[in-house]
Amino acid sequence: MPRLDFLGTIAAVLFIVANAYYPAKVIARQLLGQTKEIARFFQGYLRWHILLNLLGLWVTLFHGHYADERNVILQMSFLVTVWLSVVGGMMYFKWPYRYYREMKLVHSQQLMFYVWIVLIILGHSII
Repeated sequence: MPRLDFLGTIAAVLFIVANAYYPAKVIARQLLGQTKEIARFFQGYLRWHILLNLLGLWVTLFHGHYADERNVILQMSFLVTVWLSVVGGMMYFKWPYRYYREMKLVHSQQLMFYVWIVLIILGHSII
């Protein structure tokens, strides 16, 4: 099997571009205020956020499957990635609607993002 280490780099780039959505939205709101143009831009960016995260999830799946080495921490980071992606998709489609507020609360927590990043860094440091 050929080495597919580049898939990790591709996944990282996809996740970075996709997840710049929220910080960019906060910065734009503070610097420029809330205008129709800004709201329209971020509505379009939300679609890219979802698409690139789902694409990153698939690339991460292949990266993890074909990796020569793996450990429990990386497997936990993959589970967090899957969870964040699935809940994000459910939020976008508002399904099930009665849990939308709870899903949004947990999905958008900075702590969850930090846990995800720490698991990725620790897992790759062990290898």
